[in-house]
Amino acid sequence: MLSSRNLKVLGLAICTAVFAGCAFQAPRPVDCGFTGGPAPRRATSATIIESGQDPCKSACVDSLRRRLDDLERKVGDVAKTADEANATAQKALKCCRKEYEVILTRSIEFDFNKYDIRADARPILDSIAIKMASDPDYMAELGGNCDGVGTTDYNIVLGQKRADAARGYLVSNGHINLGRMQIRTFGKDAPIATNDTDAGRQKNRRVTINILSYAK
Repeated sequence: MLSSRNLKVLGLAICTAVFAGCAFQAPRPVDCGFTGGPAPRRATSATIIESGQDPCKSACVDSLRRRLDDLERKVGDVAKTADEANATAQKALKCCRKEYEVILTRSIEFDFNKYDIRADARPILDSIAIKMASDPDYMAELGGNCDGVGTTDYNIVLGQKRADAARGYLVSNGHINLGRMQIRTFGKDAPIATNDTDAGRQKNRRVTINILSYAK
């Protein structure tokens, strides 16, 4: 997905190309396609240079700016949708915490300083998606965790990215609705093994997924 900054750069590049194309054209009649009312005087490149205005160029720039603004809004809407879905899931679980019980817990591990979904994690996430799909009332909590290497702030962000990556997999591959999943990050504050060994640190680089069922 293009970021807002990349969209602006793309728009400026297009405008530059348009200006360059207009600047090096030989003198010729210019028809901007105006309709209605008295027929406008057909301008030539020479008269445009004299007046310092080019209505076709201005219309092109305005159109490009409108398109860029529209694309920026769409980029923002995607991020807003994910944030709103997570807030909805958090609210639902907070209000009904006592009425939900954990029926299944699974964990997936990550490589050092990474948040990519590993090949060995895919079957686990697929089984989570199947379980979630079996009952539309199931909710899920995904908690991102890290080993003890690095600062607290850095690991909080990394844990969030790991939880978000797991949720993204369940949405894209398991077709689970965003609003049924809450993500959290614990950074390096919730280890399940020692951080003094490679094996222990590997166990701590994880996302723990709890499937919750409404207690009937």
